[in-house]
Amino acid sequence: MLRSIPRFIWPIAALLLVVRLALNLGLNPELEFNYDERRNARIADNYLAGRGYVSIDPERKQLRPDSFHASFPVFVYIGWSKAGLPRHYLTLLVYAAAAGCYLLGGLYVQRTLRYFGLGLGAAWAGAGLWAVSPGVVYYIGAFWWYENIALPLLIVVVYKLLRLQGGRPLRAHDAAIIIGLVVLSCLVRGYLLGVYGVVFLAFLALSMRPSARAQRPAAWGLSLGLMLVLGVAHVPTLLKNHRQFGAYTLSNQAGFELLQGHNPVAKGRFMFDWDERTGPFDQYVRAAVPTLDSLDQYQESQARARLARQWVATHPWEEAQLLIRKTFLFFSPENFIADAPRTSWNPFTALVHIAFFAAILLTVVRYRGLRFKSQDALLLAPLVAVWLLSLVFFVGFRWRFFAEPALLLFPLIVAQRLRERTKGSRTNNEAVG
Repeated sequence: MLRSIPRFIWPIAALLLVVRLALNLGLNPELEFNYDERRNARIADNYLAGRGYVSIDPERKQLRPDSFHASFPVFVYIGWSKAGLPRHYLTLLVYAAAAGCYLLGGLYVQRTLRYFGLGLGAAWAGAGLWAVSPGVVYYIGAFWWYENIALPLLIVVVYKLLRLQGGRPLRAHDAAIIIGLVVLSCLVRGYLLGVYGVVFLAFLALSMRPSARAQRPAAWGLSLGLMLVLGVAHVPTLLKNHRQFGAYTLSNQAGFELLQGHNPVAKGRFMFDWDERTGPFDQYVRAAVPTLDSLDQYQESQARARLARQWVATHPWEEAQLLIRKTFLFFSPENFIADAPRTSWNPFTALVHIAFFAAILLTVVRYRGLRFKSQDALLLAPLVAVWLLSLVFFVGFRWRFFAEPALLLFPLIVAQRLRERTKGSRTNNEAVG
């Protein structure tokens, strides 16, 4: 596979990698964790000190059981500390893994475009566009986020599923790779369970076509095997959370985020003031749930989820408006930023989104005979999944990161289809002439 890479790609890849690592180290010279993982690291420290899986509640000024974020990183930090390894070594390891995945993602973007029929040069150009896109090169890629590992793994998985859907036999090592990459991704980012759920639903739906009868047993076997391994991999988290809260949950975050997405002051995006006592949102929650301060984290999550569902049921018109607002916000040319409510519009992102909707429109109206193809469903499945997550919760540009490859690649694929049809029309005209 590496031998097929043109020689001119290597110095470009090396330059991009140097830029990426320079940004990583330049923006984080202290090699600190990001704010989510600092919280998980404090939980790990408290566990090692014999206090259990707890963190300090800033409002109550006391240690409380905490399972807000994914638990797998906490397990990793506990094991890392028990091994006597400095924590900044782990930061470097994540940066190194993310850099390797960055190159892997670019390679598989190129291979995906080649699978869709683009020429060698056009496919490498598309990979280059992905590699320098704003989220990949800076807004997320320049910082310490597990998304930098998980997104390239998603690109690899989608490519391998495309090949299986196209008729390639399922080999044991490919099945192991797919399952391993999906499980690892979901352990570090729980919302990817929803993304991969939609991806594999699309994969299974394609396997039910009469023409795909030969691939059907492998598709179902792979999917069931993945479900089994995912279930086993999450058992430690389920058991830990049951010991903490008496419920088999993966985290307590969902209820908090559901209410952020459905309330009278919601704007469709993350609310940085969600826990400010003097803010309208917190006052609304406390008026509706007077016992809020007496609830543990799981009970509070459940109470917030109930309040969100009640608001949706009693405000259907406002909810419909909010869903439309979220959709427009999802496709706005903003990018993720960790410490501010929003970023300015990015021209690269804007052009990608305009091109995407142009490609969708041209295909829907069947311009020059354009049609959606079966493999498009797999390519677009992550985008659909993340958009649905945004409607259920709120628009998070950090999870829209997983929709961005589809937003970028689909216009390139449609442009190639138009070129093929234009070339075919010219050939036919010349034959007639």
